[in-house]
Amino acid sequence: MDGIYEIVMNTPMGNMNGKVTLKSNGDNLNGVLEIMGMKNNLTGGKVKGNQCYFKGNMKNNAINIEYEIMGQLSNNILNIFAKTNMGEFKLQGKKIG
Repeated sequence: MDGIYEIVMNTPMGNMNGKVTLKSNGDNLNGVLEIMGMKNNLTGGKVKGNQCYFKGNMKNNAINIEYEIMGQLSNNILNIFAKTNMGEFKLQGKKIG
């Protein structure tokens, strides 16, 4: 699960590109999500085998997005389903580092 992933989020406004960096310590998972011009520390995540889970809040001056993320890694591709207060989104990330 550890690594850097280039991600694409499918939204009603079109695809948005970003990056997520993940680092595990046992079954704990932390990292950084960079998307929509925002950078958010991911803390308190969990990893079990090839699956991960995060819950958090991403905000800046104009946006406050609460999210719950479930992901699965297969062949260096991270498939993510995000439930947010702004809707549900699918993301896919390719491991680049």
